Amino acid sequence: MKKSTVNRVTIALEDALLHQLDNQLARSGGSNRSEFVRELLRDQLVANTWAASNSEVLGTITILYNHHQRELCAKLTKVQHDSPVRILASTHVHLSHEHCAEMIMAVGMPQALHELHNQIRRVRGVMHAAMSMSSIGNGLE
Repeated sequence: MKKSTVNRVTIALEDALLHQLDNQLARSGGSNRSEFVRELLRDQLVANTWAASNSEVLGTITILYNHHQRELCAKLTKVQHDSPVRILASTHVHLSHEHCAEMIMAVGMPQALHELHNQIRRVRGVMHAAMSMSSIGNGLE
């Protein structure tokens, strides 16, 4: 395995921005600014690579919903079945008598994953839907 080289980079930040950085670092439980900034940079690079990609990417959609909403589960299943993305896995969790969470892992073209996420968000009874994504083989090790 190739040993990576670490380069020292100096950045200038206004007091207010540095204060916000330090607050976020403290909330995250991170150990130092350098690692925290590296993680932020990696996240941004992955998001940019994903958005500009002409190849398949991995997406995970997390949804919270009220399962008592009429026809909701059938609508969510239909949206997934009708999508051109490949659903790799889906995990359903009961949070309470009324509320459920579901995590859907899928592979597909970025625009198709984005559209699946938007279709799921628009289903009546879905309270929240968030998507995280990563390019496959993005080279950001």
